Amino acid sequence: MPASQQSENRGATITITVLAVAFVILRFVARYVRGTPYGIDDYMLVLALIFTFAVLGINLAMVAHGLGVHKSELPPQHLETVSKLLISMECVYCTTVGIIKLSILAMYRRIFIDRVTRVATLILAAVTISWVISINFVSIFQCTPVAKTWNPTLPGHCINLKGSFIGNAVPNIMTDIANLSLPARQVWKLHASLTHRLAVIGIFLLGSFVVFASIYRFVTLFKFQPSDMTWTLSETNAWCVIEVGSGIISACLPTLRPLLQLVSDRFNTSQGTQSQSHGQTGESGFDSRQQRSGRRYWPGESTTHLAFKSGDELPLNSILATRAFSVHSAHPQNE
Repeated sequence: MPASQQSENRGATITITVLAVAFVILRFVARYVRGTPYGIDDYMLVLALIFTFAVLGINLAMVAHGLGVHKSELPPQHLETVSKLLISMECVYCTTVGIIKLSILAMYRRIFIDRVTRVATLILAAVTISWVISINFVSIFQCTPVAKTWNPTLPGHCINLKGSFIGNAVPNIMTDIANLSLPARQVWKLHASLTHRLAVIGIFLLGSFVVFASIYRFVTLFKFQPSDMTWTLSETNAWCVIEVGSGIISACLPTLRPLLQLVSDRFNTSQGTQSQSHGQTGESGFDSRQQRSGRRYWPGESTTHLAFKSGDELPLNSILATRAFSVHSAHPQNE
């Protein structure tokens, strides 16, 4: 990898991190605009953003000490520093990815109330947490003694680093695909037109770029050669930052509809704007203001088991009912 690409590494990783910050801010603004309380998925994404800063910082420190330059051109002390930073990078990267996945699963649990989906989210959460713990353990104890990781002259042994990188990436990709596929089953059961169902599924699939990032990072791992680590690992390292940044952006995209709706309303007629300000969402749906008046039953709730409880982030309020629905006030009247 040409040394000049060190600047490309910095540029790409800083840019994606700035975008991630912007999308998290927009996510919270959308919640505020809609009057929706913040949930655990929002706070977990803030935590993931903090960890993303750490991933970016470690990557930039590695670049400053020679990542993207041939190993033969670097002084021994730089090689030692890069090797130490690599351990930190592996641990912080996989932890960040895990937090993002858990945030997405928490969002699903907030949206869907059916038993199958909620059990699936728990299983995926357990798999994700197990993956994070195992990767951290393997990264720290890849060599015996641990110091042999940055000082290869010490007696001892190390695992196949390239093999461990590739093996660790496979479950990451699989859980990404599983997370994206999870909502499709429930959305497909909605009593809505095919176009509408595909539109809702499409909103969830906006996060598919993170799968591409995971797969592309996986491909770059095959270029890695421990004998010239600083040269062959630079692209993979950059894609670690790109993956976590795009993961945060992907997690935010489905939540931005209220903000986009607000912007759209600015271009509507004054009558349309007034109707929107009074929370008129039509005969076939509810908005977040109605849920504060008491319990509501969504169209087809008994058959689709879909409840949307977070401020109409997704366009579910235009789904036509196939059966009658009822609204129970918070203070039932005596008959």
